[in-house]
Amino acid sequence: MRKLLIICFIAIFPCAHASADALGLYLGGGSWSHDPSGAFSSSQGGDTIDMNSDLNLSKKSEAYLWLAFEHPVPLLPNIRLEKTGLSHTSSTSSAFNFNGSPVATGATEVTLDSLDTILYYRLLDNWVNLDLGINLRRLDGRFAIGNESVEVTETVPMLYLAAAFDMPLTGLSLGADYKYVGYSGSSYNDSRIRLAYEMGIIGIEAGIRSTKITLDDVDGINSNIDFKGLMVGAFLHF
Repeated sequence: MRKLLIICFIAIFPCAHASADALGLYLGGGSWSHDPSGAFSSSQGGDTIDMNSDLNLSKKSEAYLWLAFEHPVPLLPNIRLEKTGLSHTSSTSSAFNFNGSPVATGATEVTLDSLDTILYYRLLDNWVNLDLGINLRRLDGRFAIGNESVEVTETVPMLYLAAAFDMPLTGLSLGADYKYVGYSGSSYNDSRIRLAYEMGIIGIEAGIRSTKITLDDVDGINSNIDFKGLMVGAFLHF
């Protein structure tokens, strides 16, 4: 993990002189309607469990919140915080072997909530905005079937890249961002494409978001799971 942090900081250090042209504070939030797919298993042995066909998990809408502060001070990064809920519950009538034990029918849960702390530099700040930085992701997860459960808690550094294109005289902008890290067989991959409209201090956004999490024996869990779907939100820009 220490090597990952060093590599990420080396990658963004040449950009440390870049900053926003003015002070800016953003407060935003919205709803993400995500559809789960993929499978997971316990490193203790047992079945590979499909989230759709085995656990009957289906599309769910959950809230996301974010805050960003930008400034013109050289060398100091801008900061953005993001909180995303990602939790699915259901019940199954099938029997599985999970966490090294046979599990009878019962309630099921897959939770992968995240808190992102993003430190970034603005490389371009005009009708094209381009950001590069590092994201420290705190992942709090739980995989449960019946009376067996496994908790996953991890903090990982991710590369952060974001771009936005302003459409002159319209208040509209088209943006995208990407977060990624891969290590020791595990990987986190987040992407968003969104259209935003801003009028005065108020803005709205809509787009598509995708999160893919591959875990290789992380806190006793193996997974190759994906969540994707539409997102809609609003924000204030001071």
